[in-house]
Amino acid sequence: MRLHFVGLLLAVTAFATEEIEVLPMMEDTTVVTKADSEGWVAVTNKTQKLDDVSSVDIAKEKRRQRMENKEKEKSEEEPPEDTKVDTITVKGAVLQGQVSELTADYLEFNLIYGKGNIQIKYDDIEQLSTEHQYHIFYKGKETTGQIVAIKEHAFLVIKHGDIEETVQISNIDRFLISTRENDSLENQFRNLSPYTRGNVDIGLEYESGTNVKHKASATIHLERKMMQYRSTFDLDYNYETTKTSGSPDQLNKNDYTLFFEQDYYLSKGDFVFGQLGFDFDEPRGIKGRAYPAIGAGHRFGESRDTWIQIKGGGGYVHERFFEYPNNSYFSGFMGVGASYKFENRSPI
Repeated sequence: MRLHFVGLLLAVTAFATEEIEVLPMMEDTTVVTKADSEGWVAVTNKTQKLDDVSSVDIAKEKRRQRMENKEKEKSEEEPPEDTKVDTITVKGAVLQGQVSELTADYLEFNLIYGKGNIQIKYDDIEQLSTEHQYHIFYKGKETTGQIVAIKEHAFLVIKHGDIEETVQISNIDRFLISTRENDSLENQFRNLSPYTRGNVDIGLEYESGTNVKHKASATIHLERKMMQYRSTFDLDYNYETTKTSGSPDQLNKNDYTLFFEQDYYLSKGDFVFGQLGFDFDEPRGIKGRAYPAIGAGHRFGESRDTWIQIKGGGGYVHERFFEYPNNSYFSGFMGVGASYKFENRSPI
């Protein structure tokens, strides 16, 4: 029995020796691998006995290699991060980042090593070049390319392919990142309709208590600005009822206002306009009120989002009522409006 045991041990040792592969590694390290039937290997260091490599070790090694393969495949599928930068020289200082907005009076720049945008006046810009591509709309035309230079603090040199084109900054109506750089749905819509923007707000409200109230409201604002022309459309609607126990519904609000205005700019801030408004208000008995008007105004402001505007003129009003005779008269008016966009930015 003893000789038979030794022979069996030698046979096992011989079989294991055929499966052992010694791989040279670093100077002080030797790695021994043991293969299973699927070709997977378990790794052990030089101080670990071969018989200590169990099926658990092999399973762990399989899992590790699967994770490595997944990470490798993931890294191959992921596109490289955007490393494009725009470069601008301001009073001798070289800044890197991306142009975020361009108006007739200033340029906004988003730095790669900080948060928020900075406003830079064109008189302070010495050099400007971009690696990003931009979609620029000016004087009813459009071009897409990279900015390669700024001339006389008033002209941009745009390069697309082998063609260079000079665009006067004051003629630019809209400046957008190209869809080649940003293919998001929002940016595609902006590039598709660059001159128009707006907002829609819809509200529904239900109150339950001593009285039950139903409320609905809708607001639409659209604005189109192209060259010297600006068009504005507004719709405002409100509806509200109140129900008290033992009594019928009471109509509190059922009104809407339509308003359209067309402006023509004679200069940077001066404009003339024509407008048309219409009101309906059932609780107040107004079946319809129309009020066309013409006039002139002036807008103070540095951008399309930040401004103060005054205007005045004359018009004609025609009113129709549910229970009273119609009424018509001439009118004069003066109005003041303002807009301010809150942003995280600093002037420079």
